[in-house]
Amino acid sequence: MQDARFPLGGLGYVGVGAPDPIAWREFGTKVCGLTPALIPPGPRRQGIPIANPDAAGVADDGSVFLKMDRRQWRLAIHPANTPGLAYLGFELPTATDLARAVDAIGRHRVEIRRGTEDERQARSVADLAVLHDPAGHRLELFTGPIVDQPPEPDFDIEFLTGPLGMGHVVLYVPEIEPALAFYRDVLGFRRTDYMQFGPGGMGIHFLRCTRRHHSLALLQLGPPSGLQHLMLESTTIDGVGLALDRALAAGVRITSGLGRHRNDKTVSFYMQGPSGFDVEIGWDGVLVGDDWVEHEFAGGGDDWGHHGLTAEALAPRD
Repeated sequence: MQDARFPLGGLGYVGVGAPDPIAWREFGTKVCGLTPALIPPGPRRQGIPIANPDAAGVADDGSVFLKMDRRQWRLAIHPANTPGLAYLGFELPTATDLARAVDAIGRHRVEIRRGTEDERQARSVADLAVLHDPAGHRLELFTGPIVDQPPEPDFDIEFLTGPLGMGHVVLYVPEIEPALAFYRDVLGFRRTDYMQFGPGGMGIHFLRCTRRHHSLALLQLGPPSGLQHLMLESTTIDGVGLALDRALAAGVRITSGLGRHRNDKTVSFYMQGPSGFDVEIGWDGVLVGDDWVEHEFAGGGDDWGHHGLTAEALAPRD
């Protein structure tokens, strides 16, 4: 499925900025079903978890780190005056693959650099490289993630991760063609399908790098860049329903009710996270193979439900 030069894996981690990371910890644990990182990233603390519940998942600089499987963390929320996407990490199997990726990307005249020791510690990985897409989003290719104990969730939800990665993200891009060329020709993503909303390239394009229908989607609705939503996939429909119940009980704004997407068949709902972008909790997404045929789909994006999920609703919020 990938260019043999470097077999890019799934979405490994996501970092965002937010004025109140603790609000994200509450939302992530009490609504989404994530758990605080046992030991926040950085210099090893001799493997001793932090005993103070108020400090669970919180690093020395106030960043919050959340788990969803045996990885040390998957979602980081860093203190920032302006909320938004900080970085996306995509996984490679080995250090050799990472070296090949750096070389291949450099030959495309794309600026890429190896990560520093501080950056490696901050991401809990053995090695990484840093680059930016044409819209300015920071991307990190990494290898050798730290694995620790499995999470002990307070709620009945388990997330589908492993070789599929942690889920998917949808990014705003101001111009679709340069973004598509970068992700397909430079990084080796393959387009699964796409939908057009109007003239001038307005639409959404779904890109894969594993068997997951998409690990990344590019959304052009106008000039903005940034994160439109993050999707986390439950292993059961009950996990989705229980998360929806928790969201409603907590007074979280539901931006799109329960429904099933037409293209990837995911049953899901969308809710507004603490720093503007949406979080989708889903189940039963399509797994694709090399025999998949890229296509455009039209006539609406859902088999049923997802009321409120329109092209207008996808626009950035103030």
